[in-house]
Amino acid sequence: MGEDRRTDAALWLEATSGTEASFGVVFDRYRARVFRRAYAQVRDIADAEDIVAVVFLEAWRRRKDVRFVDGSLLPWLLVVTTNVTLNTQRAARRHRRLLAAVPVAEHAPDPGYEVEERLDGYLLNDRLRAALGRLNAAERRVVELCLIEELPLADAAAALDVPLGSVKSRLSRARRKLQAELSPTTRAPQLADDVEVTG
Repeated sequence: MGEDRRTDAALWLEATSGTEASFGVVFDRYRARVFRRAYAQVRDIADAEDIVAVVFLEAWRRRKDVRFVDGSLLPWLLVVTTNVTLNTQRAARRHRRLLAAVPVAEHAPDPGYEVEERLDGYLLNDRLRAALGRLNAAERRVVELCLIEELPLADAAAALDVPLGSVKSRLSRARRKLQAELSPTTRAPQLADDVEVTG
């Protein structure tokens, strides 16, 4: 299809009378020239494309006020391009100044980590409770006294009225069982290694 030879004024009259295709012809005719002017001022392709869009939006918004110079709409579009570019640059400077004036926020930890830790803790607690439930009653009592309540082994033996050696052997068996239950993804509770052997 050949180049549309209608004048800008004729196209604009048709466009403002409701013929959308005529506005498209004007856009196609001058889009590249408006883009070149915008790009020469902002030196950024995306910003220049945004300016082109605003220029033609402004042309449509002010369609009754457009001026033709020697029958061409281009000079008026280039003036609008310069004005839009200047406004865009002023707005960007204001935005940068506002951002610079905002006090730097103190670093806050990502709440996602806390949630993850809590979920991990809940899962571990559930697994630990299940593992403790699979110990026999004597082993569970020793674990509760020595690992959870952190009583010395001698005090646990006195409380249970059993020899100290029985408490040590039950605790040792319970640790092995818990480690087997909770491995390989989770180690047995660290308390197990921290129990002070007394007596």
